[in-house]
Amino acid sequence: MTPRLRKIVIWAGAFAAITIVTALSSLAGLNPSAVGFAYLIVVLFASMWGGLPLGTIASIAATLCYNFFFFEPLYTLTIAEPANWFALAAFLVASVTVSRLVIAARTQAEHAEQRRSELETLYGLSIDLFTATNRIGALGEAAGRALTLLGARAGGLVLFDGSPYRQNVIWWSGDKPDEIEDLIAGVGRHKEPLELPSPLGRDAYLPLIVGGRTTGALVARGTEASRQALESASRLVALAVERERFIEENAHIQGLRESDALKTSLLRAISHDLTTPLTAITIHIEALKRKAASDPALLEAVSGIADETSRLRRRIDNLLAMARLEAGKAKPRREPTPPADLFRAVRENLPLVDQSRPVKVTVDDDCPDLNVDPSLVLEILVNLIENAHRVSPAGEAIEIVARRHPMDAAQVRLEVLDRGPGVPPGVADSNGNVVASATADIAQRGLGLEIARSLAAANGGTIAITPRPGGGTVARVDLPAALLPVAEHA
Repeated sequence: MTPRLRKIVIWAGAFAAITIVTALSSLAGLNPSAVGFAYLIVVLFASMWGGLPLGTIASIAATLCYNFFFFEPLYTLTIAEPANWFALAAFLVASVTVSRLVIAARTQAEHAEQRRSELETLYGLSIDLFTATNRIGALGEAAGRALTLLGARAGGLVLFDGSPYRQNVIWWSGDKPDEIEDLIAGVGRHKEPLELPSPLGRDAYLPLIVGGRTTGALVARGTEASRQALESASRLVALAVERERFIEENAHIQGLRESDALKTSLLRAISHDLTTPLTAITIHIEALKRKAASDPALLEAVSGIADETSRLRRRIDNLLAMARLEAGKAKPRREPTPPADLFRAVRENLPLVDQSRPVKVTVDDDCPDLNVDPSLVLEILVNLIENAHRVSPAGEAIEIVARRHPMDAAQVRLEVLDRGPGVPPGVADSNGNVVASATADIAQRGLGLEIARSLAAANGGTIAITPRPGGGTVARVDLPAALLPVAEHA
């Protein structure tokens, strides 16, 4: 039965009931008091079934019938006795009052039932949301069930990816016209709920806000739920989304902690298991040197082993230093350091390189001192020069240069130039940063270059590898300069 047909049936039934009560009361000869109670019962049921309009009209109709058929003179609307005026007025007031009271009680009962249903829905939503997995899709499914129970005919859950204009639809039911995206974006910008009429009825757009940050929007189209219930649902969904974000971040942090713990264990194993045999190798090398003093060929081979062993020990020490810096267990101790002093220390630490090929040192006159940890920068230069020495042809010079940075007065640029195979095509970008591995010069620099990068970053600097005009490679190290305070003039 359609609502319109149901309304017609109820109204017709009310007037039929008044007619039947009138006819039966006349045939039975009931006194006016009994007839008044019968009419009052009919008005009561009419109000319950048809609402206030039907109850009011039924009251007026019953009053007219009461007067016309049961008050002298009969079959007229004239009232002879003054007491009957009072009785008829009292009946009309009583019937209208009863009708309004019935409607008020019915409305309160409907509101109470609606609130009970909404509370049950919100309770179920809270259980669904906070027992869901950390898959955000589960939150969308729970929000969808809540919207359905709240009477929404369409709608869904939308999360923002950093901006209200970058919308990620987690769950949606029903049609989604294009203008809805603009409405959702507007709610995200203004952080205020929005209610609009639509072909589906009443649409509600509610922002998901936690800690002043809008993470998304809950959309309920064609809903009959109260605004309070919808806002409560949006707050629950917002808290659940934030909870899932915290769970993901906590899992990420836990993974990082486990990774750091594994890294620490590996480095300890490297420090112990590699350093101890290297010490034994060094002792045996010294013994071999004494025995090979009379055999130049053997002495040269032993010296080569000693040099490679020393380089391996340096690599291990560099790795441990890099790990301590990255873990925050050690910090660079910066101090003003002249580039010339660093270059001198490099040559002292690499006697084999200095003896086997020319090493040209250039420090510009206007080059400022560096504000760095000298020991770490020394390791950077040693690694870069060792790499350049390995890839450069025999007899080719290696150049080390210090100058003021051409673009930033607060930095110093150190360069190590060689004539090796150079940077293969596609390995370095336009800024000179290595972007891929290769089989030529860059591939041979692997570990030493990565160690140098890490140590440079710890000092607030950067390293770039660029092709050298005429062949070869330029390793550029940009580090902070030790700027002197400007003197005040009187």
